[in-house]
Amino acid sequence: MKTNGTLLVQLSKGSERVTITSKAPGKLFIAGEYAVVEPGHGAIVAAVSRYLTVTINEATSVGTLTSTQNPDLVVEWTREGELFQAKGEHPYKLVEEAILVAEQYVRECGTPTNALYSLSITSELDDAKSGIKYGLGSSGAVVVATIQAVLDFYKTPRTPLLVYKLSVLTNLRLSQRGSFGDIAASSFRGMVYYTSPDRSELLVKLQSQTIKEICDSDWKDLTIVRLPKIPDFTLLVGWTGQVAITDSLIQATEKKRKVATDSAFYKEFLKKSHAIVQGLQSAWKNEDIPALQEGIRANRALLNQFAQVMQLEIETPALQTLCDLAEQVGACAKTSGAGGGDCGICFTQNEHQRQQIETQWAKAQIQVLPLTIAEAW
Repeated sequence: MKTNGTLLVQLSKGSERVTITSKAPGKLFIAGEYAVVEPGHGAIVAAVSRYLTVTINEATSVGTLTSTQNPDLVVEWTREGELFQAKGEHPYKLVEEAILVAEQYVRECGTPTNALYSLSITSELDDAKSGIKYGLGSSGAVVVATIQAVLDFYKTPRTPLLVYKLSVLTNLRLSQRGSFGDIAASSFRGMVYYTSPDRSELLVKLQSQTIKEICDSDWKDLTIVRLPKIPDFTLLVGWTGQVAITDSLIQATEKKRKVATDSAFYKEFLKKSHAIVQGLQSAWKNEDIPALQEGIRANRALLNQFAQVMQLEIETPALQTLCDLAEQVGACAKTSGAGGGDCGICFTQNEHQRQQIETQWAKAQIQVLPLTIAEAW
């Protein structure tokens, strides 16, 4: 057993079999939502202590893809030369693309990809009984965990930055939307300050460069910096019981943003959001709790203004209740991510304050999720 970067890797060798276990944490956005989709604009994103696990077992005659979320479905795959080839249609297109990208990188590093293996997925990011999603970024985590596992299976050296880049390229090859801040948090763990890369430039590079060449290059506008943990500023997460459809919210915003991009309001929104997030980054480094509270409250107000102008429901009545109850006892609070449901967050300064909020949330039928910041291994 060994520790490697952000992941605990287990290697168990018998006479013929190798097993790799890879874990990636979920995420919650702390600040900077919506603006972070624009290249170079910032967000604060936290990796949280629920995980998605990918296990690879070396196989002999046929490879398989399985998941605890679809226990009766087994997808078989084989090789065409060195290329992964799944048999028939299946719901694991994101996993398949992550394998294809990771193995292409492995081959470009000089290692053949001839092996067959069984890849299984186990997730703690959704409710185990109902399957309801909490909004913890399962799609980002499954790509990160898959890429980590494949690189480790082929004994290919990796860093959090490499895993992030391969994960982003996986998503871009499938035309996925978003800022990829979830991928940054799952790859680097802890709390990170993040600015999204220029995706249009990366799409151009994908047409003419190898995966390794793209990963070895600097990415325009990309920043990922881990932030320190502050002992007296503790994350508390509440779930409203309402599931947000992030992709739908992003699509709705994109349609309106195409019209509003040149508007004075949108430009001012981006400017204000980036300034707030930069201020939060500085406050985290300096462990300045009053400045952190001020920044989170300012971001909540800005997002509510953005929602009003864009005609979106980011802070639902349940999320407003969640935030207001926390604010009543002096904690700063806001929605997390795209809003429209899912989770809200607050930061408490002592156990008494935390207990007060948990009591009031329970009365309002808001479920406390037992999450902490997922630190690096």
